[in-house]
Parts: sequence; C-alpha cells; structure tokens
Amino acid sequence: MLIHSEEVDRRLNWPLGKAERMARRRKLPHYLLPDGAIRFRWEEIETLIKRVDNSTPPTKHDSENNGNVYGKDCSR
Repeated sequence: MLIHSEEVDRRLNWPLGKAERMARRRKLPHYLLPDGAIRFRWEEIETLIKRVDNSTPPTKHDSENNGNVYGKDCSR
C-alpha cells in the first residue's frame, strides 16, 4: 500500500514536508505518480531505519569518521 509523505513524517516524528524533500533529493525510496505526487511504501522506508543500542561501543566505521555518521570533517 502506498502512503503519503505526511504519513511518513508522522511515523518518524519528522517536521511536515521532510519526507517529500528527501524523496526529491533521492534520499528516500519513493514512487512518482503521473500527476507528480510522491508516495512511499512504509516497508521500504522501514528497512532504512537502524536501531541504535546505546550500550554497545561504536563500530569501526564510526571511529573511522571520528564519530561523524556523515563521514565529513565538520571540525572547521
């Protein structure tokens, strides 16, 4: 079942419009309807969600990026 971007925003507790903006930047899997509307499959969005357990130490990948999940040097 396809859902609206507002529903994705609600389920992820995001500001209204964030899911649509991310879809337009190709950061979220989505479906573009003939009228230009964007829809999502929750199952596809859900697979992108990673559970983070605060009791586990950082992974090697995290330490390679100095704890920055985006892999960019933001120290400047």
